[in-house]
Amino acid sequence: EIGLLGQIFKESSGINAEYGVHNIGTEAANDVVIDDSAGFSPEQFEVVSGALSATFDSIPAGSNVSHAVVLKPLVSGMHNFVPAIIKYKNANGEELVTFSSFLDNNPILSTTEYNRKYSPHLVDWLIFVGLCTPVLLIPFLMWHSSHSKYEALAAKAKKA
Repeated sequence: EIGLLGQIFKESSGINAEYGVHNIGTEAANDVVIDDSAGFSPEQFEVVSGALSATFDSIPAGSNVSHAVVLKPLVSGMHNFVPAIIKYKNANGEELVTFSSFLDNNPILSTTEYNRKYSPHLVDWLIFVGLCTPVLLIPFLMWHSSHSKYEALAAKAKKA
């Protein structure tokens, strides 16, 4: 099983890929090799930490092992995350091949597209507040000025 931690992938930002291999059989799996180099080509991804392949001497029956790698996407666009290849030998020495779970197509957003969708846009909000302030403040000050004059005249009229 492969899991990508995070839902939104951004160009030049780390993607954490975690591989979990579960031996559900009744005998140990020997010489287990996980290889995901086909799914993450060096032209599209840089390995930041870990490796795209891992080797385990043996995985006992009913147990599991995990492996993690951190990748940095170098290009944006849709990416087809293909399953990793897992090779192992059974107790008879036969080499068997299986595949990890399939993750389907996922978008990798460019930095500008990511910022446009998910940044807080603080500068935009400051400009908006700056432009709205005079539009609201000037009519309020005009009303307050005339209201104060009216109140002053009404107070004088009561005294007289």
